[in-house]
Amino acid sequence: MAEEQPGEFKDVFSPIDKMYKILAEARSGFMDQDLVKVSRSSMESLLDELKQSLPTQLKSAVELMRNADAQMGRAMAEAQKTTRKAEAQAERIVSEAQKRADYISSNDNIVKIASQKAEGIIAEAKDRSARIVSEAQKRAADLESSSQHWCLENLQSLVQTLKKLEYTTQGGIDNIKARQRQNANQKMEANEK
Repeated sequence: MAEEQPGEFKDVFSPIDKMYKILAEARSGFMDQDLVKVSRSSMESLLDELKQSLPTQLKSAVELMRNADAQMGRAMAEAQKTTRKAEAQAERIVSEAQKRADYISSNDNIVKIASQKAEGIIAEAKDRSARIVSEAQKRAADLESSSQHWCLENLQSLVQTLKKLEYTTQGGIDNIKARQRQNANQKMEANEK
């Protein structure tokens, strides 16, 4: 019989232990000592119990993936929002600079000075808007990078949890098969005596 497991896998091993017991108590077939007769309803009931306990073991893994997707979505939305805000601010600055330039250049007495000043204002506004857009894009890239890092760490943790579950389940299957072979060998030896 498999050793009693602590914590999160206890629910999975309970029906497996019951299956061991049924196999140990089962009568072997007349023609083939490796075949045993077990109650179909008992085995189906235990398999249903095992199937119901597995989703509870995987629930945290599913929640982890959903949280990772939600975090990535929020980071992307924040990055897009920041970029749109920066672009709108840059457009307002350029528009105000253009209005100032148009107003200054409309005076006949200072057309030359106004044109030079307008060009300076527009150039300054373009530089400022380029800096704002660049900073917004950098922030958006940083948000996306940190979100991807977070998602990667959590998905790697999920892979480890699933591998552990697969390893434990495969161990249970191997133990059942070994027990079946042992029972068959014991029965063969008993029949030979």
